[in-house]
Amino acid sequence: MLLLVAYLANIILLFLASLTDMKEKIIPHKYVIAMLIINLAVGYYYFGVDAVIAFFSTLILCLILSIGMGGGDVKIFSALAPLFAFDMVYYFPKYILILIGLSAGLAAFFPMLKILKVYWRDMIPSSCYFTMVIGILDYIIQIYNIPYATLVVWGYIILSIVLSKKVQNYRNITKTLGYLFPIYLLGMYLLDTNYFISKNVLLMSLVYLGELTLISIVIYALMGVEVSDKKRIDELKEGDILRDIIVLKNDGDVVIENASLVKRIKYLIDYEKGGKKDYKLIFTDGEGLSEDTIKLLKELNEKGKIPNELNILKTYPFVPFVFLAYLIVLAILFFKNHMWG
Repeated sequence: MLLLVAYLANIILLFLASLTDMKEKIIPHKYVIAMLIINLAVGYYYFGVDAVIAFFSTLILCLILSIGMGGGDVKIFSALAPLFAFDMVYYFPKYILILIGLSAGLAAFFPMLKILKVYWRDMIPSSCYFTMVIGILDYIIQIYNIPYATLVVWGYIILSIVLSKKVQNYRNITKTLGYLFPIYLLGMYLLDTNYFISKNVLLMSLVYLGELTLISIVIYALMGVEVSDKKRIDELKEGDILRDIIVLKNDGDVVIENASLVKRIKYLIDYEKGGKKDYKLIFTDGEGLSEDTIKLLKELNEKGKIPNELNILKTYPFVPFVFLAYLIVLAILFFKNHMWG
């Protein structure tokens, strides 16, 4: 009964934190502290030392992942962990790992949907072409039983998606060939009807089409197509996340690079390695801009070293996604306990 009360208390606290996050883009400490006190006490009562281990292991994991996670998010996952100490995987609560994955997946949905809306005219026809390539090669592999062919096929597909993003002519070719998708399906049916039916070629083609579209969205995002907006320096707010990387050189020069996600991560890793450097970075991760950084940006703008506008990543409040993921996890637990007793 006490455990159920704690789960319900977390629902209320996460809901309140979600409202504040949506309105003000902050997570009040009082909600996180309340969750931590309730969950540690109840978790320790039911699960003993495992509840404490769950808290610290989740905290360490989230700090490692904090390149894309804000400090408030780290605290929330860590505060929730003691209640899930009943099922541990290598000292990590299994359902907290599920919760983190679900939260990240839900949070990625809207940016990915935005990318699809902007680039679907390129993605869908190209994905149809790649689906045809996979289908034809699968058919050849079935006949000749070629070893490791699947790895080669998917390697080619991923490389082709990258090329179609970078090379205009190649993109136009894949788009044009993609319109032959219905003809490909009809041709496969006429060529080998038994194979078409026994291998569910139509259904598998639709599955491949969905997978390839999703892979295309991810690759486009990694190559720098995250949704961003221009924002004036004097309109910047604490928590805004720069799409740009600003390099402050010791000789006074300032360089602004509109870097992709991969390049931003590389910059951060290289910068965090330490050592002697002739530059400093203005770089934002999950925490976003601080008041001090905004003040520095305004000073650089007044000196004419940076433009009046910078690229800001379009972000969404994260706590509401944690709230939804938490409800899903509780539903999974309820269903599991109801089905298996």
